[in-house]
Amino acid sequence: MAVVVCDGQLDDAFVVPLASQAIARARPAAVAVDMPVGLVDEAGRDADTAARRLLAGAASTVFTTPPRAVIEAWRQGEVTSHGEASALARAVTGTGVSQPAWRLVPKIAEIDQLAAGWGNGLRECHPELAFRQLTGGDRLPRKRSWDGVMRRRALLADVGVVLPDVVGGGDRAAPDDVLDAAVCAWVAAGVVEGGALQPHPPEPRQVDQGQPIAMWTRPPADCGATLGASSSSAREPPTHGLG
Repeated sequence: MAVVVCDGQLDDAFVVPLASQAIARARPAAVAVDMPVGLVDEAGRDADTAARRLLAGAASTVFTTPPRAVIEAWRQGEVTSHGEASALARAVTGTGVSQPAWRLVPKIAEIDQLAAGWGNGLRECHPELAFRQLTGGDRLPRKRSWDGVMRRRALLADVGVVLPDVVGGGDRAAPDDVLDAAVCAWVAAGVVEGGALQPHPPEPRQVDQGQPIAMWTRPPADCGATLGASSSSAREPPTHGLG
């Protein structure tokens, strides 16, 4: 699911099989993705740990990212099953790979490849963490519940991102996928606008491909004039959120 924000407002929303296809269509200035950006061969990523600490009551929404060794082995065709991936991860880090994380390995590998050419223009955003910051720290209803969907849609509207009733390929997208991609796009807009984005952890220790490994959020006070009705006649470069 991809959502594009331009001039602080929703510009496009559509479903495509690959993140690279979404980027080719939108040609964004910055991208935020609900997928790990930055891999390590350690027992875990500090970004995952930091997010769990902040998401009291919803820490289970943060899965443990597979180590780089697993992603590289999958890319080379040396790992083709969950059992093989988990065995390799245990050998490298002491911890295996969960089934949900294994299913995401192809997408993690794609984002990892894209990150090599994007520098800090490609950011990792955990939607639940981003929404939690928009509430000021309050926990939200389950994102698949009616109350959860409506509350998140309202939070996005408050910062200028008004979601349409119909999106391209929406029959293949769950409501929470659209909401997740939209809040990612709003965070990405902060990259373009030079907003006060916050990394988690606050002082990243781990680095990959020359970039600090962190999950990024954007405080609601950072909306500014750009994320309501833009006062500029020039069209801002689009920003892109992928869920």
